[in-house]
Amino acid sequence: MPIQKQKTEGNTQKRRSFEGLERLTMEIKHITQPILGQRGFAGTDVLSYWDDIVGEHLAKGIRPEKLTFEKENRTNGTLHVKSAGGAFAILFEHQKHKVIERINFFFGYPAVGKIKISQGKISFKMPPPIKPKKFVTEQQVNELKAKVAPIEDETLREMVYQLGISRLEK
Repeated sequence: MPIQKQKTEGNTQKRRSFEGLERLTMEIKHITQPILGQRGFAGTDVLSYWDDIVGEHLAKGIRPEKLTFEKENRTNGTLHVKSAGGAFAILFEHQKHKVIERINFFFGYPAVGKIKISQGKISFKMPPPIKPKKFVTEQQVNELKAKVAPIEDETLREMVYQLGISRLEK
């Protein structure tokens, strides 16, 4: 987020200004960088664009684990990936050279020289299914209004009414 400096009595004071929405990855980069650095990743980009690098189908069953290099040399490293099962591993094995080429193109230098595949459990985080809202009938609305009518505080009555409507929609 951009920072503006404002002069106040000889001292510079930092003041934040808002110039629109920014990507969350830009904001949390300083948090994730040390963790990813321990695993050999230069940045979050490879992880963020993994679907584009290997293809949507393979990305469902193949995850990058770490990137290791020999000694101080940061080229021709080994990318360790985990496969969800044999079928993903076989498909990935046939496309390994293409993936290496794409990753190196992505980095702009030969960062990866080989890929090592291991098999194991990969947790899939599926979003919860979206349930359609139920249609609330006029009779249900009238019954709810009758139930909340005895509440004297207008604000509280409206809040309880809104809560009731949301419960009827589920």
